[in-house]
Amino acid sequence: MTRASLFRRWSAPCLFAGLALAAAPTAAQQVIAPNLSEAAAMENTRPIAVNQLELERRFEFREEQRGAHGVVYRLERPTRVGRQTLQLGYSHEGEAKIARLALQLSDNATVNRLVLTDAVEMLAETLRPQWTTARQNAAVALEGAFADWSADKPDSALALETDRPGETAALRLYPSRAMATVDLRPRLPRYRLLDQSATTRLLEDSTLIIRPADGRPPYRAYHAPDRLLSGQADGADGLDTGSWRVAADGTYCVEMAPTAGWRCSVLVDVGDGGYAMMDAVEGRPTGVIRARLDFDPGNPESFFVARVADTLPSDMVLELTSNHTERRRPADGGPPVTVYFRPDGTFKEGPEEGRWNILQDGRRCWKVEAPDPGPWRCVFLREEYGAYSHVDEGGEILAEALIEEGNPRGW
Repeated sequence: MTRASLFRRWSAPCLFAGLALAAAPTAAQQVIAPNLSEAAAMENTRPIAVNQLELERRFEFREEQRGAHGVVYRLERPTRVGRQTLQLGYSHEGEAKIARLALQLSDNATVNRLVLTDAVEMLAETLRPQWTTARQNAAVALEGAFADWSADKPDSALALETDRPGETAALRLYPSRAMATVDLRPRLPRYRLLDQSATTRLLEDSTLIIRPADGRPPYRAYHAPDRLLSGQADGADGLDTGSWRVAADGTYCVEMAPTAGWRCSVLVDVGDGGYAMMDAVEGRPTGVIRARLDFDPGNPESFFVARVADTLPSDMVLELTSNHTERRRPADGGPPVTVYFRPDGTFKEGPEEGRWNILQDGRRCWKVEAPDPGPWRCVFLREEYGAYSHVDEGGEILAEALIEEGNPRGW
């Protein structure tokens, strides 16, 4: 393994870190971790379907009511017609029993048909994904239901055929109240979320084999006991290196060079003796399965791990970098370099400017962006008698450096 090959990145989007973040994350995104240092696990007992309705369907969680027969979760969301209220009933064993959607109607029959058809389709996609004919079933049932629609019409009930013969969903219309309800029995997969102990036990000193649901090649990642990580997609010629952690609530998080920041998902037991990786937003599982998982003991692929002794931890590297100037002399005899690292994560190196960040394993990474964009580079820092060395992933010294406080050159 040459030093240059360590810096080559897998060109396909990485399952761990290749997903961009947005201001309003969707269920298809993995996001920065919850508090990894939390001493006690955060309570996360809400069903996955409740998270999915919040994150994908823009419902707002309102309350949880527990009783003798189970627990009911109530959610609401605004629509162009009016508010919709959804109640999800679960047994104490976590089995989904009933869903009831109540929604406001207008005095426009065409709008009402469309709103109700959309509502039935939304419920089916979220709570009964195998019911693929929900939209056309609703359209057939509603044909003629809004003829001569007025507040004086009597209440009525319609039966919607579902994916199971003899099992129907109930749609009720209440003209005098301009309301409708849809009652549906959810049929959802039973996933068991792995807690911190189970997730750590599977990953530690083990190679995780990720088999993406979208058909990309398998990805193998060795998880060293000291929480360092090295991974590679089948057929790729370079390695990803970084760190891994398991949060107190069981959320699995990685940071892969050169991108700073944790990216997270959850591991679930899918009930057939196997495991899967599920998207998570702020530690909440979304129900979206990204990949099936296997585990091989140890490091059978002999993946290189970016582990260098006596280098500085990330907090000290940050303290030496932000709002400091570094004068660096390359070990290969090249010309000296002076860099000012701005506190906002940008830097100036003579006529060049770019971005920098600090990884959890202590590496400092930077990338020239102007005037000519360059590749990301990452180094560890080692201190000896007030002088600093740049050290690569293999332990080779790349440069010697001195640190000056502030920005004496006014860059």
